[in-house]
Amino acid sequence: MIEAKLYFKYGVMGSGKTRDLQKNYYSFTEDGKSVIIMKPQIDTKGEDKVIARDNQSNKVDLLINKDDNIYIIISKYLIDNNLDYILVDEAQFLEKEQIDQLSDIVDYFNIPVICYGIRTDFRNNLFAGGQELFAIADVREEMTKMCSCGNMSIYNVRFDKDDNPVFDGQQVAIDGEDYTYKSMCRRCQKKLKKKK
Repeated sequence: MIEAKLYFKYGVMGSGKTRDLQKNYYSFTEDGKSVIIMKPQIDTKGEDKVIARDNQSNKVDLLINKDDNIYIIISKYLIDNNLDYILVDEAQFLEKEQIDQLSDIVDYFNIPVICYGIRTDFRNNLFAGGQELFAIADVREEMTKMCSCGNMSIYNVRFDKDDNPVFDGQQVAIDGEDYTYKSMCRRCQKKLKKKK
């Protein structure tokens, strides 16, 4: 049994975060545990599913709107249901207050919450949810991926439909909709930016 803590597993796109979430989901449910998967509604990729890069998918139990109080939602759920684990995909898109609500679930209901998300956006800026997770998570674990040059990737570089790198624009643009992303090390990202 995993300790009742707030966990943040973070890394660049393609570092295996969703696959790890799915692995944990299957492991927990095989042990007879009750598990909820949630993700922010702003993540429209897969609609009501979490989808790994190999297209393995799981249905999401809760799609979280930016105005939702996750603590209240889980409080109501617990009236009639047992709950052993909460898994959160794309946690960087949650509001700061919602991360605090997840910590309340850990602290007051003694339920482990495992959050997965990217560290930074395509400009290497923190998301509000990710920033709060770095500040208050009990356990932070980086999931790594290597750049094509062999260095560790730390950037999620955005590309348009013509495969041109994009360095300006809105913070949130979902992978596979209007843009795609490639993970790169700092050196390769700088070379690409200089070339543009």
